[in-house]
Amino acid sequence: MDTSTLIWIIVGIAIVLAIVLVALLVTARGRRERRREHQHDRAEKLRADARETEIEAREHEAEAARARADAAAAAAEAEAARARAAEASVQSEKRAGTIDDHRSDAERLRAEQAETLRKADAVDPYVDTANERAHADDTVRPRDDTDVDAVSTTDAADGPVSRDGRTERG
Repeated sequence: MDTSTLIWIIVGIAIVLAIVLVALLVTARGRRERRREHQHDRAEKLRADARETEIEAREHEAEAARARADAAAAAAEAEAARARAAEASVQSEKRAGTIDDHRSDAERLRAEQAETLRKADAVDPYVDTANERAHADDTVRPRDDTDVDAVSTTDAADGPVSRDGRTERG
């Protein structure tokens, strides 16, 4: 081969190498841009995922706050119910004490009434106390004066007075 051919081959190879080198430089810049674009897209996707995660975290926090509020409300309601129950228990005990007081007062008043009737019968000359004592075990004396006949008693100032309050003239 000739030297001129050899020089042309070397020049051709150098030109091809220069073209390849320029092509690589041009495409390398594009590849670098695409890689940077890809990295940027990936970073944006990660940011979007982070925002979604933040939103989910806030939703969970809000749900937890609602649950805490509901639990606090339920606890307050339960405490109020316990307070009402305690108050009702106190009222019940008061009323039970009042019932016992009323019952004992009623028994005391009945005993006083019976004693007063015995005294009245003892003072009354028209009442046969011996006969009533014999029948005291058989019958129970009525609790009110509506079933008792008007029996006369004497009033020192006005003369004879019946149990129903009318004066006897006779």
